[in-house]
Amino acid sequence: MTAGNIYRRDQTNVGDWYCAPSRYFAFPDAEGDILHIESLPLAQHVIVGGGGLVAKTFHPLMEKLAARKPEIRSLVAWGIGESENVDKTGKIVHPYDGAYPAYLNEFDLVGVRDFGTNYRWVPCVSCMSELFDLEYPVTTDICVYEHKRIPLGISGFPTISNSGDDLQAVLRFLGSAHLVITNSYHGAYWATLLGRRVIVIPSMSKLYRFAHAPVICTATEWSRYVGVTQQYPNALTESRAANLAFHKDVLALQAMT
Repeated sequence: MTAGNIYRRDQTNVGDWYCAPSRYFAFPDAEGDILHIESLPLAQHVIVGGGGLVAKTFHPLMEKLAARKPEIRSLVAWGIGESENVDKTGKIVHPYDGAYPAYLNEFDLVGVRDFGTNYRWVPCVSCMSELFDLEYPVTTDICVYEHKRIPLGISGFPTISNSGDDLQAVLRFLGSAHLVITNSYHGAYWATLLGRRVIVIPSMSKLYRFAHAPVICTATEWSRYVGVTQQYPNALTESRAANLAFHKDVLALQAMT
């Protein structure tokens, strides 16, 4: 079967696993992993995303995909994002201030999850999950949600990582605290959508890109900033509205091409 939604299809990373538009909107073709782009049979209409695909790891693969544009009728980037600067030892990185790659010019429609760029803002489509409509009782003041390869080293609080594929378990954990401390992109995003306060430790440049900005600081200074964290009660509604509007435009593009 041909691949119509291509992303990093990684079931060991809950954020990657739930960032595909095909999980929330009905598209006729199968999913495919960007890692196998050279051998994937492509559908007539291809959606790429979501996830942090604008990164050194994925640039060669994205270029190969863009080079296959003559094979298909439409090529869409949906909710992809920049992840250029990464320090896997957990050190603080600076925001990325470079240009987005030229291969995006080959796309017929581009929506990026990064806020404040020259591209249309389309946040991660995982906001469309019905799991965000459930209530998650608060049982603790603070919890810690770590990237599975970059431990935060903050002790004394309930802690889990982004490993695995159980979205509801993750949302239950994030929703259990008034404040979430995290270095995970989706940890910060999902906690915000749940109405929780968020402190981000930025070991990846993508963590500076949120429309609903968390507090950003180092792992040793987070306690100084608890009082300035905030909630964004409209974050879920705004994120869903952006995705619904983009979905409408994707369908219109596919109908025209």
